[in-house]
Amino acid sequence: MSDLSKIREHVEANSGRFVDLLKEACSIPSVSTEGNGFDTMSDWLQTRLERLGASVQRLNVPGSPDALLGVIPGRGPRTLMIYDHYDVQPVDPIDLWISPPFEPTERDGRVYARGAADNKGDLIARLCALETYADLFGELPFTLKFFIEGEEESGSANFENICHTFAEELRSDDCVWEGGWFDHDGRPQMFYGCKGLLYAELTAKKLSGDQHSSIAVYAPSAAWELLRAVASLKDANGRVAIDGFYDDIVEPGAAELDLVRKIPFNEEATKKHLSIDRFVNDLTGEQLKRDLLYTPTCNIAGFTTGYGVPGAAKTVLPAEAMAKLDFRLVPDQSAEDIGKKLQLHLEKHGFDDVKLEVLSGENPSRSSVDTPLGRAAESVAKEWFQHPLTVYPLMYATGPMHPIAQGLGIPICSPPGVGRPDSNLHAPNENARIADYLDIIGYTTAYLDEYGRQ
Repeated sequence: MSDLSKIREHVEANSGRFVDLLKEACSIPSVSTEGNGFDTMSDWLQTRLERLGASVQRLNVPGSPDALLGVIPGRGPRTLMIYDHYDVQPVDPIDLWISPPFEPTERDGRVYARGAADNKGDLIARLCALETYADLFGELPFTLKFFIEGEEESGSANFENICHTFAEELRSDDCVWEGGWFDHDGRPQMFYGCKGLLYAELTAKKLSGDQHSSIAVYAPSAAWELLRAVASLKDANGRVAIDGFYDDIVEPGAAELDLVRKIPFNEEATKKHLSIDRFVNDLTGEQLKRDLLYTPTCNIAGFTTGYGVPGAAKTVLPAEAMAKLDFRLVPDQSAEDIGKKLQLHLEKHGFDDVKLEVLSGENPSRSSVDTPLGRAAESVAKEWFQHPLTVYPLMYATGPMHPIAQGLGIPICSPPGVGRPDSNLHAPNENARIADYLDIIGYTTAYLDEYGRQ
């Protein structure tokens, strides 16, 4: 393993410049759903990559913003990909920001700006780590491909097409995926895969317009129709009642379950945080952790109909009702397949008038938990961080890993990144701790060096 103290000293000596670089990146608006600033952001990144010695190619397909592929040749046969994204979430509600979201501000040892943690913090930390590596160790012992997309925060609608179109250009042996995070207790987190997601909208319309509720004796109710349709999706025990929903699930192997057993989970603190006395189905212990990672869900994300002013009364028979549903999927379920099965379920149970629209879908992803990259990242983490590393075989959230891990066959590992539970990802006053950001620069430098030694 490399001299970690030498890496720490170099990062500390350049800390001011590294923080300024993060602020510079976060000052460029690149909101995924708005499209503004994409050219400025991608041009800025291309310049940074070229300064590191990369040849940069723009990867695009119709309808997508440019993705960047920066290739830094190395002296060995192995190729490592680093994936990040340069787009960020919208800033609304703007009035809750203490400082402007695209005017990065330091307060209490943190940088506050949209993208500071998700994902520009990890992205810029890795650029700084490559610079640090070059300064301390010289030429990389492997070829590095820096792959940066521009629509992750809006669902990566064109990502699979980009990966398929440029499959040869993207070929690699391993892939660093965005970044994990630190938990409430300061433990660094690392992931090898993720759950998938199907996001759907159900709507029912029964009348030409809202009516006086006195005619509910003979006029149909869109609200009741949709309530019955949504209620039919789960049985009394909470199991999803869609035919074939569980058919394609592949159970975790022994190595994955061993990692699950080692995951720390503070049940009492979690209950207190959620203001609940017990978990669903009285889950506890290893079964709770296993279900968190390997049990698919059907969640009502929103339900809208009729009159909704709190504390006031209005007798109305709503003409329409709408429900938002999200399904978290596990390997090897398919978002497309579950969408089709949901449609068949509605038809089978007589809800022909309920309209289904699939808004987005991501397939789950699973990679081996024993890879050269994973071994390098885990071994360095044991020496680098103050707290022990927690390794998750799957992330219980969702990302567009599938086109890389399954589509191109490149195993993925998501080592610790700059985020924390109080980083306010996707919320006002997003922030990253400066100490964490600098720590990740050094840690990334060290595991890149360890990966090159294997």
